Amino acid sequence: MNTQDKAAIASFKAQWLLAAVNRRGAPLSVEEQRSSFDEFFHIVPIADGCVVQEIRSEGPAGETIVPRGATPSRALLYFHGGGFFFGSLQSHRHLVSRLAVAAGVTAVSIDYRLAPEHPFPAALDDAVAAYRWLLTQGFPPGGIVLAGDSAGGNLAAATVLRIRDEGLPKPGGLYLISPWLDLTLSGESYEVRASQDPILTQETMREVAQLYLGQIDGQYPYASPAYGDLSGFPSIMIQVGADEVLLSESIVFARKAALHGVGVRLHVWPEMIHAWPLFHSALPQGIRAIAEAGLWIREALSLEP
Repeated sequence: MNTQDKAAIASFKAQWLLAAVNRRGAPLSVEEQRSSFDEFFHIVPIADGCVVQEIRSEGPAGETIVPRGATPSRALLYFHGGGFFFGSLQSHRHLVSRLAVAAGVTAVSIDYRLAPEHPFPAALDDAVAAYRWLLTQGFPPGGIVLAGDSAGGNLAAATVLRIRDEGLPKPGGLYLISPWLDLTLSGESYEVRASQDPILTQETMREVAQLYLGQIDGQYPYASPAYGDLSGFPSIMIQVGADEVLLSESIVFARKAALHGVGVRLHVWPEMIHAWPLFHSALPQGIRAIAEAGLWIREALSLEP
C-alpha cells in the first residue's frame, strides 16, 4: 500500500471515529438511522451511462440499472447491506451502478423488506422471489451472479442455499463484500480486530442480529449461511477488510466452500474497513475493489474482459 493509500484510509478512519463520538447521546430511532444513512450517500452520483428504471408489474420491489453496452442475458442480482434494518436502493445505487459498469451487465437491485417490522425470513423470501422473477425475464441461471455487502451478502449466500434446496437452477456465481455470515457472532475477529474496526462492534451487531432473528436460532443456516452445507455452490468471490470484526466468518465460509469443492477467491484487503467499496468516493481502494469485482463477474459469466 502506497503512502497516498495509507493516508486516505487513516483519514477515513479518523473521521468515522470522530463522527461516532459526536453521535453519542440519545440513540437514534430506526427511522432516523434509515434516513441518515440514505442522506449520507444521496450526494454520490451513479456511474455515467447508466439507465435506472423501477421494476413494475409483477416484478419484485426494486430497480434495474443498465449501463451503456451491457451484455444481454447477463445480470447482477444485488442485495444492499444495512444490518437487515436500514439501507435502500438509494443508499447503494451509486455502488451497484459502478459494479454494473465494471462487469458490463444489467444490475437488478432489490428493495427487500426490513426488520424489525419484517423479521426473518421476510428478506430472504423477497430475495428468492427476485431470483425466480429474474429467470422469468429470460436471464439464464448461469448468466446471473448474486451479490451483496454485509447483511446483503448474508442474503445473497442464503439465497443460494434456498435455490439449491428448492431445486432451482444454480446461478453463475456469488460475489460477497464484507459479508455478515454468522449471526451468532462467534468469530475470533470480534476480539482480535475490535480495536482496528472503526465501524462495527460486537455489542451493536448482537443487538442488530436480534432485530432480524426474533426467535430464530442464530445457527439456522438460512439465517447464518456459515453454518450451511455449501456443496453444489457456484464459484465465489469474497472481498473483506483485514480491519473489520467480520473477517473470521469470511475465512470460515471460504474454507468450508473450498472443502466442498467450490472454487473460491478470497481477497483480504490490508487495513480496510467494513464494506469499503461503498465508500469509493473517499477511498481509492474502493474503486480498485469494484474493478476487481467487475473482472471476476465477467469471468464467472464467461464474458470477455
